Amino acid sequence: MKAGDLQIRGLRPGDLEVLGSFTCSTGEPWEDVVEQQIRGPLPLRYLQTPPYFDGRMLLGIGPAGDLLVVGAHHIEPSMVPDVGYTEVIAVARDARGVLVDLPEGEQLSLGHFMLLVIFQQMRRLGRHPRTFVRVDRRNTRSLALLDRVALSEERDDASAELVQRWGELSLL
Repeated sequence: MKAGDLQIRGLRPGDLEVLGSFTCSTGEPWEDVVEQQIRGPLPLRYLQTPPYFDGRMLLGIGPAGDLLVVGAHHIEPSMVPDVGYTEVIAVARDARGVLVDLPEGEQLSLGHFMLLVIFQQMRRLGRHPRTFVRVDRRNTRSLALLDRVALSEERDDASAELVQRWGELSLL
């Protein structure tokens, strides 16, 4: 799929129905949690987010009008200076393995592409260059993706099953 064939746009209230049936889990516990969040409270929270948190939920729509990838990020309000937090990247189960062809000839997975779009948006919003994600320690695919985008500084999380991965947007 060419990058220009993938429409990335912000969440709209009318998207709740399609998000209610979004499927990204193959049965892994961490995927189940993400799928439940996307189908329920996550989009509602982003639609109601106060401007202070500067939250953005993005949808990646394919050429056939189908939802292929979801991403969400916001400012982490408990940290000063502000820090960007990527809350979710989820690829539709049927779209796993789809590659996005960049104009320079490089190919990226849908998740990788969405993560880079989020990082570009963080830069445009003038966020502090420090950013992080939280991921289940067993999720080797996501950890490998984070290594590829230079989020490799690892920290423990308050939740024992999660790990935080940190990096600088300026390096990406």
